[in-house]
Amino acid sequence: MEPDFRYPQVYTVGSNLNSDYCSTVSALPVMVPTMKKRTTDWHKACTVVILILALLILTGMAFGSFHLFQLHQKLNKLKQDQDSEGQQEKIIGSAEISKSTEVVAHVTGMNVIRNSNTLVWDAEKGLALTKGVSYNAGALVINEAGNYLIYSKVFFRGQECTSDISLEHTVFKRTKLYPKDIQLMVNSNGNSCPENRAQWTRSSFQAGIFNLKQNDHIYVNVSDPKFVSFDQFNTYFGLHKI
Repeated sequence: MEPDFRYPQVYTVGSNLNSDYCSTVSALPVMVPTMKKRTTDWHKACTVVILILALLILTGMAFGSFHLFQLHQKLNKLKQDQDSEGQQEKIIGSAEISKSTEVVAHVTGMNVIRNSNTLVWDAEKGLALTKGVSYNAGALVINEAGNYLIYSKVFFRGQECTSDISLEHTVFKRTKLYPKDIQLMVNSNGNSCPENRAQWTRSSFQAGIFNLKQNDHIYVNVSDPKFVSFDQFNTYFGLHKI
């Protein structure tokens, strides 16, 4: 295959050459670098790079515009939901509890189970309330598993002070997972009598966070129910899901 040269062939001639030499010398082509071709290839490469960069920039702008559009749609939906909730609160009233399910119970002292040390509570009157929790025979029954803050306060009092009285306040859990009831919290102390005083009072408060399962029963026992004051401000029991 003959070489392709971009420039015309160059012949060597001179006055000092004899005729025999000139007749035998053929045309000698001279290869000159093709700078024009290299320049053209570089221009093509730059054009391709510029087109790729432009395509990337356009793609990024399109993606950003789509993302801003989605964000704008979400903000509009959130604003509409807030406006709708605000209108509903105006209709129902500011004291109405929000739609979110709240699990809470607060029961107040009422009595004691006969022939038992388990306290009975009022779940309906006065300060009492139950939401998402059931009450049955002195126990708060868990309907929804989770972590709960449990609290209990018992107010003890007596007309005659004797130093041998033992005051015990215990919170239990009854569950199907164990054959025996589980002790969650306990407060036990003796009654020390003040000088020259016949009447006496003691207050016991306990609180803790526990993981409870569905259908767990939480209840409160005391050492001697006859010393318990069942006033709703002094003796109460409750829990709140957190």
